[in-house]
Amino acid sequence: MPPTFIFLTGVSAYLYGLKHTKNELSKFLFTRGLWLVFLEITFIAFAWFFSFNFTHPTLMVIWAIGVSMIFLALMCRLPYRVILAAGLAIVFLHNLTENVHFAEGTFINDIWLVLHVQGQIPVSSGMKIFIFYPVLPYFGLICLGYAFGKLFSPETDAIKRKRALFWIWTVSVILFIVVRYLNTYGDPHPWQYQIATRYTVLSFINCNKYPVSLLFALMTLGPSILFLYVFDGIQNKFTGFLTVIGKVPMFYYIVHIYLIHTIASITENPGRTPFHVAGRFHLWTVYLIWISVVLVLYFPCKWYGKYKSTHPEKWWLSYI
Repeated sequence: MPPTFIFLTGVSAYLYGLKHTKNELSKFLFTRGLWLVFLEITFIAFAWFFSFNFTHPTLMVIWAIGVSMIFLALMCRLPYRVILAAGLAIVFLHNLTENVHFAEGTFINDIWLVLHVQGQIPVSSGMKIFIFYPVLPYFGLICLGYAFGKLFSPETDAIKRKRALFWIWTVSVILFIVVRYLNTYGDPHPWQYQIATRYTVLSFINCNKYPVSLLFALMTLGPSILFLYVFDGIQNKFTGFLTVIGKVPMFYYIVHIYLIHTIASITENPGRTPFHVAGRFHLWTVYLIWISVVLVLYFPCKWYGKYKSTHPEKWWLSYI
């Protein structure tokens, strides 16, 4: 999920900074951030739509990560505690601004759309920019991830890290359940009792993703940190499989969009088969396709990861 992507981006930034100066880290974050914004409006946009639509560009998760990295390029020069405090303040308090609105067409409204409200920014009579992923919550998450990265530094022993991971995921899950149950803050869409328990549960976990609400962040980061807690220090075939993909995340992300869009295009008119219901895939078929895509992409990821590690002189490889 996007909160985990951006959170781990912050972790990676912290670990990169352990081996480089603040100036080098800042330059790295700034240039990679610009690169991600460029990728979003070119190669990734084409992967989603199989066409270049520069009159109505859609800025999605890679754009949000890129802009957050650019902001972090400035923030990383500040003391560690300031970055941690900024991340906590943004993630936990940004939902206070849910009812803040500005007049359409004004400059401040355009800025607010970029930061916190999903919508369209008119550039000219024939061009509008659609902000699908507002940046502010992601910037808070990347700051938290940066602070979280300290747990994986050499100065933090494994026992202390495991203890911290346990408490962080536990508190995250408890906070999500309590705050969501109170139904007064943390998400613009309150949950409601439904005609069946399973639908009530679905309403309870149906939190806002655009922009990322506090509860959506807690709901997704909690299990992700639990995953880190369970597999921290474990090396086996499963973790080795994940590591192969994890070493080349941008390569995997771009290739997987092209692959799933191609599959979707081929199966655009499914008709009626045992794999479909009402013209759509059965849920178990979707899961099967998802697992198959991950398994298939393991091999190109393994090849690219090996090529990348054996050609350090090719600086451009670090951008993908």
